Amino acid sequence: MLSFYVYNLQIPGDPDELTIATPAGPWKLFKTPDFAAMKATITTGALRPRELPVGETYFLENAVGRQSGAAALDRAFDEVTPILLAASYATGMSVTIERSTMGSSLAIVQPTHHWPRVRAMGAGAAAVSSADGFRDLVEAFVQAWPGAGQAEKARLLVHHWIDALACWSMEDLYLSATTLLQIIVATEATRQRKAKLPFYDGLEDAANHAAILPLGQSFKDMRNELVHDGQLIGSRFPGPRSACDQVVADVLNWFDKYVHAALGLGPVVKKRFQASDFAGLNAYSI
Repeated sequence: MLSFYVYNLQIPGDPDELTIATPAGPWKLFKTPDFAAMKATITTGALRPRELPVGETYFLENAVGRQSGAAALDRAFDEVTPILLAASYATGMSVTIERSTMGSSLAIVQPTHHWPRVRAMGAGAAAVSSADGFRDLVEAFVQAWPGAGQAEKARLLVHHWIDALACWSMEDLYLSATTLLQIIVATEATRQRKAKLPFYDGLEDAANHAAILPLGQSFKDMRNELVHDGQLIGSRFPGPRSACDQVVADVLNWFDKYVHAALGLGPVVKKRFQASDFAGLNAYSI
């Protein structure tokens, strides 16, 4: 059996158990005995000063073990990365593992760099509204991982997206968010077999490929102001602050539409971000 403690996973409805069907066989999620305390720690703050408000909330288990043979064990373990990335993307949390349970056939000595790091991200920002929706998104993400997941650089996209949401400032957030857009442009250039594409043109082409509406001009103006002058508001983007909040929400919501289309995750079931979500975020350049 493969069995791991999972950090920071909060599934809508807090199911006691959930099964995720994957090519390597079903993975099961079970609540840890101290789930309620861990959830309270994550959502309301640390229990002790200087303690990160994070916690292990679920076990992740697969019946595959050494008795199944090395090939089967490797196939199952290879699914851990897309499962963690999918769970992080679905919940807006940094969902990861650092250790195995005593009953696991495979012990975690050092977590791979491809897994999210343990970090506090508050209550998250979920893309789904139910446990079934969470299961469906994770299953679709894992199915897409070998094909579209690699072509679309899903590992890079989700990690930069986590960095954006775990930001210390709007400047930090927007640099990570526009890095996501740059990755998408590079992917589009590869799809068109071109050495490179202009940033704005490449995003329009990517939007057309995904059959979604392109972003407006404001996102590019604010990006250029930040990249070239280190500030959000200036000659290229006049603001005001509320306009910055709206641009950030628009970019992140557009990213959701693109990822869902590119990876075949199904329709976006909820608009994840509103401009008001960023109104209290520090913006030191304004």
